[in-house]
Amino acid sequence: IHLAEPRMGRSRRAFLTRLALSKGFRVLDAYSSEVTHVVMEQTSAEEARCWQEHRAAASPPEGTRPALLDISWFTESMAAGRPVPVEPRHRLEAAVPGKGPPSPMRVPPYACQRPTPLTHPNTSFSEALEVLAEAAGFEGSEGRFLSFRRAAAVLKALPSQVTALSQLQGLPNFGERSCRVVQELLEHGVCEEVERVRRSERYQTMKLFTGIFGVGVKTADRWYRDGLRTLDSLQEQLQRLTQQQRAGLQHYRELSIPVQRPEAEALQQEVEAAAVDILPGATVTLVGGFRRGKLHGHDVDLLLSHPQEGLVAGLLPHVMHRLERQGLVL
Repeated sequence: IHLAEPRMGRSRRAFLTRLALSKGFRVLDAYSSEVTHVVMEQTSAEEARCWQEHRAAASPPEGTRPALLDISWFTESMAAGRPVPVEPRHRLEAAVPGKGPPSPMRVPPYACQRPTPLTHPNTSFSEALEVLAEAAGFEGSEGRFLSFRRAAAVLKALPSQVTALSQLQGLPNFGERSCRVVQELLEHGVCEEVERVRRSERYQTMKLFTGIFGVGVKTADRWYRDGLRTLDSLQEQLQRLTQQQRAGLQHYRELSIPVQRPEAEALQQEVEAAAVDILPGATVTLVGGFRRGKLHGHDVDLLLSHPQEGLVAGLLPHVMHRLERQGLVL
């Protein structure tokens, strides 16, 4: 390991060196071809690029160049007592001298034309944008909500991992603000705005309240403005809740447990049995995340249909009534 000093400071570098040595790491005071990991603190990608160029003469051949890493890799390695695997969030994206940036990626402009893989290589980016989208929705900012959600959807459809901001050029629904979030994640492994949102009392409270069945953003916002913050505080004011909200609060813990695939399939069979009994030939298909192969989820999407066009009109209320009589509906 080589600890780059400029932003780190001499005394902190000395402390980190002693810490690494005590954990059994080999720390080289001078940069040389023996270095495999360069650790930097509070350093941007551009600064890392300049640092690398100034030391190109001491660098090994391109195929074995040392990894330029944010301090987060070092702290995680110290906690583990061994070098942790280098992940994209640890890397400072400094371009190799003489090598151009990665080419921009391409996806179809319309969401219905894109693939929807169960897993994708850009989870850290899409989840960060979804947090900002959710926060914008809590504030009633539909424009920002849609902007972040659409950008997150584009990331989920990309065929490979984003390693440089240049890869996002020309992508549909990817605005300047979303690009800044991705850039910060690439350079530092975290986005301050996202972390600030996650830590905020309002975001946590709104997320809690909107997680109650029957509670929307406006109701959650009103409760927040009235000083309510916890489920216990709602229990003390049940008179303010509708019948549906009371049921949602009563069964909150149970409804928060992810639905497992066998449970979703069992529910599909129950609904189909009711539908077929009312309308012979009707089918009920499990769709949504479970159709894409998910093993668990927070809801179950079902599609009612019939081979003969028009017969399913009005079927749903009858199915719901049948399920209510069976005690399957709150």
